Amino acid sequence: MSDERGVFSPRSVALVGASGRERSLPARTLTNLTRGGFDGPIYPVNPNYDELAGLPCYPSLADVPGPVDLALVLVAAAQAPAVIDDCVAANVGTAVVFAGGFAETGPDGRAAQDAMAAAARDGGLRLLGPNCQGIIHQPTNLVATFSASVHGGLDTSSGVAYLGQSGALGGSFLGLARERGIGLTAWCSVGNQSGVTITDLAGELLDDPEIRIVAMNFETIPAGEPWLVLLDTAAQRDVLIVVLRSGRTEEGRRAARSHTGAMVSADAAFELANERAGAIAVHDADELLDTVAALLTGRRPRGRRIAVLTSSGGAGALAADHIAANGLELAQLSDATRAALADVVPAFGSTVNPVDTTAQLFVGEPDAFERACATVAADSSVDAVVIVLTNVLGPASVHTARAVAAVAETTDKPISLTWLAARDETSEARAILADAGVVVHGSVGGPIRNAARLVVRPRQPAIAAAGAPADSELPLDGPQLLDRLGIARPEERIVATAADAAAAADELGDDTVVLKLLSPDLTHKTEAGAVRVGIPAREAEATATTMVAAAPPDVAIDGILIQRLAAPGLELLIGVEGAENGYPPVVTVGLGGTATELLRDVASALGPLTPDQARDLLARLRSWPLLAGHRGRPGVDIDAVVTAIVAVADAAAQLGPRLTELEINPLIAHEHGATAVDLVLRLGDDVRP
Repeated sequence: MSDERGVFSPRSVALVGASGRERSLPARTLTNLTRGGFDGPIYPVNPNYDELAGLPCYPSLADVPGPVDLALVLVAAAQAPAVIDDCVAANVGTAVVFAGGFAETGPDGRAAQDAMAAAARDGGLRLLGPNCQGIIHQPTNLVATFSASVHGGLDTSSGVAYLGQSGALGGSFLGLARERGIGLTAWCSVGNQSGVTITDLAGELLDDPEIRIVAMNFETIPAGEPWLVLLDTAAQRDVLIVVLRSGRTEEGRRAARSHTGAMVSADAAFELANERAGAIAVHDADELLDTVAALLTGRRPRGRRIAVLTSSGGAGALAADHIAANGLELAQLSDATRAALADVVPAFGSTVNPVDTTAQLFVGEPDAFERACATVAADSSVDAVVIVLTNVLGPASVHTARAVAAVAETTDKPISLTWLAARDETSEARAILADAGVVVHGSVGGPIRNAARLVVRPRQPAIAAAGAPADSELPLDGPQLLDRLGIARPEERIVATAADAAAAADELGDDTVVLKLLSPDLTHKTEAGAVRVGIPAREAEATATTMVAAAPPDVAIDGILIQRLAAPGLELLIGVEGAENGYPPVVTVGLGGTATELLRDVASALGPLTPDQARDLLARLRSWPLLAGHRGRPGVDIDAVVTAIVAVADAAAQLGPRLTELEINPLIAHEHGATAVDLVLRLGDDVRP
């Protein structure tokens, strides 16, 4: 490379395929770069011109008189690979390929992209793209993009960076951020990520002390190991990560052969890692911008207690609904607060949260609404204030905005506002609030969803400590694995044919037994009629014969399991989706049995787990009262369940990427102890029941 500088800090830029055709993408890129004030050498490259934008134009990269840190490749897809070869030969540091027409078009495009990426990698060239829109970095005055969103200029650098796969969405974010007065410090559209990835770029930005927030848009889940390192580095440097993941409803990475696989999303490990490390997840483009704007104020809710002030009782009721739906709670205002509110709120209003100030407060005493806001914000039971205004217009809107801005300056609690009124009638008021760091939303639910996302939570390491080390290789046979993990199971016998079932049942010495067909093709045995519970021992042979005969012809039967009938209890599930793409395994617990997918009462976390973490998972279940004891009924042996969860999570960590799925369903929790009745272990495509 010509230099070890990063993507965002080149000393020189070449534009290969530069053009003088007005309004063409190459011409726009050159204009943006020169207008942006980049103070290093700029080298247009095109054999058809001697000069462009007042700069000498060179026939090829080989003719450029100085080293090139960054090459903007502005040619068509068919020509791009040859330019990449020229970049390698010229010892360029980073090349940005803008053209589309590669992997996004199909197999042929994918092959061309892979070949180009391999040539760059082998030549020591950083490759950004293809199918992207370029780079902006305000500290170095680098505006290397054709995006029209920069035509209005860039506001003062705010410490916010945006990185995204979608060029169009990235351009929209850039323009909308400017509209809100947020000048992005850095911006990059990475496109197909054939070389440099979003994770790579984010890692580079974390070295910049000016960066405080990195907003990202992913269309594909990043590789796990570098992403986990990035999350931990961001936490150490107190940089906030905000993530928008699109394409979340695509089919999962594997067929849902187990109950766990049917209930845990393909994104689960990524999302859980983000949550654990304090990254903030959003689900729409407006939420990404709202969240960034709120974070820039430096105020976040310290808890989940929300106070609402509104000019409309109906809007207050809507706000209360959204608060409940988002796992927040209405703050219980103190008697002193309500008494102070009663001095300014009309008698036909309400001093109970949501506080209905009524529309009268905005046309009466000049400072009444400010006093009401200040009173609520000062209440120690309030973590955040949400204001919902309806048609407060004209001079009243400006006065109200100034009142809210004045309160915002006196409190460290976040104040956000919903204004259900036309923008053109509240534009001056909105500008006042923006300057005061009060985020204005267009829906009642917007500020409440934002508050739920922004509640301060501890940032834990994304890379968890290793679980208990194995003293030897784990057995890959289900019963032996349970024994090694110290999880109780019913005594059982395995026979090859139905004729041997009766003798095996007699050996167990019980009046009734459980019969199961053993087959890698029958993970859901109950639905297939491959499980019979409470069968008299004398009927074991006849029942086994019927079960084998009823099995589908394409199902391989490896044997018949005859098992003691476990004592009754609460049926639970412990499932693990194995480590994949560099992420830790995902451990899921919940109600088990045949109705587990119907009830979907589950909670998940990344493994391995400590006993406290396993207990917290159980406490998150809606059915926790059943475990702890409910209405006079004794609870189950939670310590035994916790021990089983921790053991399974440790086993998953030890098996590593070999493990696809491990599921105990049900684990029957008793008043004393817990018994694993059924286990499925899948290593790759090898299912071992």
